[in-house]
Amino acid sequence: MVNIEVGKTYDVSAHWKKSLTEIEMFHNEKTNQRMNVETLWRNGTFRITIQNEDEAAYLNDCLGEDGNIWDYEDYEEIEFLDTFDGCAEDWVHYGGNWEEGEFEALEESYIEDMDSDDCEVFGFYDWLQEKGFDSVGCNWQIHGGVDVELVED
Repeated sequence: MVNIEVGKTYDVSAHWKKSLTEIEMFHNEKTNQRMNVETLWRNGTFRITIQNEDEAAYLNDCLGEDGNIWDYEDYEEIEFLDTFDGCAEDWVHYGGNWEEGEFEALEESYIEDMDSDDCEVFGFYDWLQEKGFDSVGCNWQIHGGVDVELVED
């Protein structure tokens, strides 16, 4: 195990493969509908410079196969380095402005458009923008513990 210290820099990745989730959040201002597109990655790496004792304790609690959920937003000085092999994509809606079946129809329309030779956009981001949804942020989480490696100066 690595001893997490304030002021030191660490590369962080998922302990278990397929446990890194990218959460892109969207909002349609006109309809006030909200949704996430959650992409599951085989793994990836983030570089963190620990700024205080709280960050050190939190990262320490996430270490190993039984570690707590790691959350990108809990660190002040963090850099995304890479991901590889996106293996699943889930759409999740929240808030009360969705009529019954409306969200499912939106997702089905996306799948049909992506399978069509006539589709002029590449991926959910551009497609959702065309439908009036704007990105309101992105977060990353690792479930099932993390591995860390000290970055030498």
